[in-house]
Amino acid sequence: MRISNIAFRRFAVVLVFALSGCATTQIPKEQLQNFALVVPQDLYGNGAAVTEVYNGSQRTTLQMSVEGGNVLPGVSTRPGVNVLPGRHRVQVTTCRNGGGSNCTPYTYEFEAYAGKVYVLRGPDQRINVLDRFNKTLQGYLNPVVGNKYITDQELIFKRNRELAAGVNAGLAAAEQRELDQAFIRKIGARVCKEYGSNVIYSGYVEGIADDKVKIHIADAYFKDSSGLRPKGFSPSTIWESPLQWELCK
Repeated sequence: MRISNIAFRRFAVVLVFALSGCATTQIPKEQLQNFALVVPQDLYGNGAAVTEVYNGSQRTTLQMSVEGGNVLPGVSTRPGVNVLPGRHRVQVTTCRNGGGSNCTPYTYEFEAYAGKVYVLRGPDQRINVLDRFNKTLQGYLNPVVGNKYITDQELIFKRNRELAAGVNAGLAAAEQRELDQAFIRKIGARVCKEYGSNVIYSGYVEGIADDKVKIHIADAYFKDSSGLRPKGFSPSTIWESPLQWELCK
């Protein structure tokens, strides 16, 4: 028997809700201010629902809500679930065309606050954060690694910290190169230099004169595979600035 699109959508949503084991009584209206509302977007128009919520490692009972449908203008959303404030891992199951078995779970991990609506809009998409009662936009949560979502302020802090770490690493490398110069200017020092993008030359310091060192280039190998040698290489001796070389690791 063929199932119409409308009938299938209803079937898919009922199936997802049934899988979640989530028949619960509604929270009294006067208590809703103590909860956040998590709402799934119906990405494909064939049904979507929150099917699991974890607080840490503990799976929590779903508190279903009649709220959530069409909370964003022009965006198809479905009724959501109420959650207490705190960090949650939320699974949303979204259905495509082709039957109730063609449904995919997506996971979102974020900090929820009372009085907010969190609209989960698909993997790698920002979460819209609304005021629960007047539905005004309050901001976004941004996807980062591991299905985690953070605020704009947290994202700026994260990027600044990564930038600072990169700057510090660059300064540390520059300081180390300066310290290494004293050792590179010694007879017998084993030195290396990257040639092109994938070849390493290695050799030994044989002489020192003013601002240059005499280097016997004894070997060459590929950066990602030290057991392989580039064709056409032959040992040679050159005079160069020690600033162009570094101690071999």
